[in-house]
Parts: sequence; C-alpha cells; structure tokens
Amino acid sequence: MIQWTRREAMMAACGLCLGWTVPARAGETENKTITWQANLKAAHRLSLEQNKPLMVVFGAEWCTYCKKLEKNTLSNPQLSKYINGTFISIHVDVDEEERVAQILEVKALPCTVILSPHADLLGRIEGFQQPAAFYQKLMAAKKLHLQTTVEPVSTVTR
Repeated sequence: MIQWTRREAMMAACGLCLGWTVPARAGETENKTITWQANLKAAHRLSLEQNKPLMVVFGAEWCTYCKKLEKNTLSNPQLSKYINGTFISIHVDVDEEERVAQILEVKALPCTVILSPHADLLGRIEGFQQPAAFYQKLMAAKKLHLQTTVEPVSTVTR
C-alpha cells in the first residue's frame, strides 16, 4: 500500500479542487469519457509505444459496485480527461477473462490494477472509490511509474 505524507495528500487535494473547478476555455476540447482499448494485447502494445502505464479495470455485469464505480467515478469528465492523458485503459470482465484476473490477483470487484508498460505492478485500487480518492491513488501510481522510468543517458562527444 502506498503511503502519502500529509503534504502530498494536501497538494493532491488542492490540485484536484483547483483543476476541477476551472471551466474549459472557449475552443478547448476535452474527452468527457475514458477511451477504452478493445483488448489487452492492443492496450499493452499502445502502453509500450507511448510509455504510459496500463489502467486495467476489472468488473462484471452482475457487480453492483462496478456499475457504481462506472457511473459515479469513471464517468467524471475531469477524471476521464486525466486518465486519457496519463494511462492506457482497458475494461476487463472477470467472467470472460478469468485467467487475467487470476494472474493479477483480483480478489474482489471492482478492482483497478495499474501496471507499467513492462507489466510491473504500480498500484491497486480495490472496491468503489469516489473520484477524488480514485484520482489520488492514480496519481500515486503515476508517480511510482515516473520514479521507475529510466531516462536514456546521452553521450557527449568532444
């Protein structure tokens, strides 16, 4: 579990509040819904190409809290914009992809797993979360991704 310092939590909350209260400028276009990839293979390939973490949201048709997460959290326009700019997203139905859920150790639904482009675990969000809490956990996963991403060393010739 990722621990936040009081300062980090306050900064995230302030940024969230400020970013979510500023209206869009004229002519500015935003994605109001999450762009979901069609399948895990395509999502992984895109994740590698763009060096963006994968956000894998596990759910099921019969799961009440999964529907609540989609309706109350994942449909939030500001959160959707952040997710589209930061992650490659895929929605996985556990009834159709049991093996994937087993490999990623999904124990309860809904469950969101954040993976690096090389499939390292960056974060896990279990259960229903309000947009602000979900956002904070996504930010922590992104921060971990940035810390583990190695920049190529440039060589200087004389």
